[in-house]
Amino acid sequence: MDGVESHGLIPRVNVGITNKLPYLLLGFHCKDKHRDNGFHTLAPYETYHFQFSTTPNIISRTQWFCKFSWDGESHYFDIFIQIRDNCDYCEWIIEKTGPCKYDWESNRVIKCYPWNDKKQHQLQGMKLLLISNTPTPPLALQPLNSRGKD
Repeated sequence: MDGVESHGLIPRVNVGITNKLPYLLLGFHCKDKHRDNGFHTLAPYETYHFQFSTTPNIISRTQWFCKFSWDGESHYFDIFIQIRDNCDYCEWIIEKTGPCKYDWESNRVIKCYPWNDKKQHQLQGMKLLLISNTPTPPLALQPLNSRGKD
């Protein structure tokens, strides 16, 4: 399993992502505001696992989001929200209609979710870039029209 390091006695969560898109490769990139799990590709019915530490239950702020891409489409989903996902092992299957939380022991889907709103997620992504101090190119400022005067 790939992972993001643990910090002592803080609880860890294992997330599994399974590609249920028949005949299509699934590309995905998952991160939170401090860590980036990188870009990965899954063939149909392959599963990828990663793990991370969560914040103490009093705070309940750990959140990971992913961008999923296939066949010219892209969608966003919050793959782990600490307050929503009460699990140590969170398994997800990715379908065209959205991600579904899956229980391997009972071999059944627990709940399916719609994809996140793209505009909202783009704004959230921009905010995360600012929070994480990721260098971004500066905006090109245009001089005001001075009507030929300097």
